[in-house]
Amino acid sequence: MRLSFPNTLFPFFNRNKSGDSFYDINSSTNWTLENFSNIEIAQNHPILTPALLFVSKLFSQANFYIIDKNTGEKVKKHWLLDLINQPNHYQTQNDFFESLQFGQIAQGQAVIYTKKTLGLDRPNTFYLLNPDLIKYPEGFKTKMYRASSDAINKVKIIYDEHGENLSIKIGDLLYLYDTPNCLGTDHFFNNGSRIDGLRQTLINTKDSLLAKNIILKTNGKELITGTDKGFPLGVDEKEKIESLYQNNYGLGSTRKRGIITKAGLNWQSLHIALRDLGLDESVKVDGNLIYTALHIPKDILSLEAKKTTYNNFKESMVSYIQNEMQSTLDATAAVFQKLITEENLKIKGDYEHLPIMQFVLIERYDGVAKRGLALKSLRDAGLPDDVALDLCGFDKSIKLEKTLQAQQMEAQEQQAEQAQNDNNNNNGNNNN
Repeated sequence: MRLSFPNTLFPFFNRNKSGDSFYDINSSTNWTLENFSNIEIAQNHPILTPALLFVSKLFSQANFYIIDKNTGEKVKKHWLLDLINQPNHYQTQNDFFESLQFGQIAQGQAVIYTKKTLGLDRPNTFYLLNPDLIKYPEGFKTKMYRASSDAINKVKIIYDEHGENLSIKIGDLLYLYDTPNCLGTDHFFNNGSRIDGLRQTLINTKDSLLAKNIILKTNGKELITGTDKGFPLGVDEKEKIESLYQNNYGLGSTRKRGIITKAGLNWQSLHIALRDLGLDESVKVDGNLIYTALHIPKDILSLEAKKTTYNNFKESMVSYIQNEMQSTLDATAAVFQKLITEENLKIKGDYEHLPIMQFVLIERYDGVAKRGLALKSLRDAGLPDDVALDLCGFDKSIKLEKTLQAQQMEAQEQQAEQAQNDNNNNNGNNNN
């Protein structure tokens, strides 16, 4: 859904009593975000929208898998993984989770309809619902605290989309929250959004960019008036001078630079220096407030002119994925866990497959190698193995001289050698 602003919201072009037209830069408007939903704002803001797309696209690249808690091994095949891979006929996994995260931040929550085909005891389709279109029953908040979980799950909500009411049991819905739920809302299933606290900042950003646009369109205007010493300009003279000036004079190779007339005139420039207004600086400040609200580090996204180094960007991205993204992903996996009936199975997700995360593995291997060299130096210096291992951060149970595997292989070789010797001895005795 796109925002559309009627022309009446931009009454900057005015005309005075004498018929002269002018631009009123300081004209107040009734432009406000109050009439637009959070999702509409999120989809149409010059700074918030690309920031949300960055976060949601990154989130959608998660890799989900299911492990057996008893063995620690990954389960190769499971219906939930198939469903996550293809949630519905219209969306891929990336499409679905990008939309999920975008809406979760913009609206404060994401609601997944786990639709079941008749005769199945598990869902075979996931759909995202717009929380703004969900209607809960009258007195639902009071009933929540009195009824059992079973009874609540059977309560039906009305989903009103395009004038069609769809009745859905709450037990068929999965809820994910961007901020702590039930804080100042009607009940546990409703939630606030970060955008609620950003509205004034979002208005300021829009207003700054709008003012800059208006000034760019109106800059370069001049004011030509009659002098106090001369006779006032008549209507015909005014129109003639205005026509000549607009059609024949100004910047450009085919236009004249000056105007010659016998009338006494005064000239005044209406040029406004954008730098003096500080609009760009205002946008930077407001934009960085938006990034802060989304927990995006300045080395990843910033409106500041200063450049960040690749190493800083890399480190910030890795940290952002490991903390912010992984935390959100863990919460999402915990919600999907409700659909798994097998007690020994657990769904998880991570970003280890992303190219940027390979730096973590490289640094990890490099760290182990450096600790290994340090360990060798300490042992060569005569330190006991357990002390050297502890100082280098290794497990003290490690046998430095021979690993368990090496010991087993050596034992097998000794047994084979002994068996061969016994066999040779037996053959010698038989020959004798």
